[in-house]
Amino acid sequence: MALRIGRCAPSSVRALLKATSFSILVLAALAFFGTAGVLSPASAQVKAPAKSKLKPAAKADPTDNVADQLNAKWQQDNSAFSGFTQAAPAAVPVSYATPAVAGDWGDRLVSRAMNYLGTPYRYGGTSPSTGFDCSGFVYYLYGAVFGQRIPRMPHDMVREGTPVARGDLKRGDLVLFGYRGTYTHIGIYAGNDHFVHATHRGSPVMVTHLDSDYYRQRYLTAVRLSPQ
Repeated sequence: MALRIGRCAPSSVRALLKATSFSILVLAALAFFGTAGVLSPASAQVKAPAKSKLKPAAKADPTDNVADQLNAKWQQDNSAFSGFTQAAPAAVPVSYATPAVAGDWGDRLVSRAMNYLGTPYRYGGTSPSTGFDCSGFVYYLYGAVFGQRIPRMPHDMVREGTPVARGDLKRGDLVLFGYRGTYTHIGIYAGNDHFVHATHRGSPVMVTHLDSDYYRQRYLTAVRLSPQ
């Protein structure tokens, strides 16, 4: 038994040495390639994005010119309002910046609103120089006529106003439209069942009958937001 084991020992040692040598070579190769990958400038360098892929600078809103063109066409097609021109930004007269006398503030509000018939609609607009949206029109007028800062959004205007029945509407009251209790539009009652308002994209500030097809179905309420 001893002689048989002795004969087998050299081959076992040789096999063990071969396996050890192979493992060392594998580890050395892995270490070499791993180090080369870390030190490689190509892998370490971050490439800058190509100029052609950079985001271009923002351009002016093309709908501005479209709104001007639509406004000009609307004024041409609606001769009833041909006497009104687009108003420039107006300085607030001292007399308008003081509290309104009871009974005439609605007339003053409506009269000033009529100066802006034909002004283009602009979403988020609160200035005659750029256009109005519906609540921006009301917001601007209270500042221009009364020097008063009121809420910007229709639902907040309703909270600060006094509810008014449709049969009790007076000039200057705010009329609101919408769907299922959500206010989507607001205007200023101008008398004789008409209201003045900034309409929607593509149409300017105009006077509309409360019983017109679209607004009759969406009338929700009215409030009186007396100036302070």
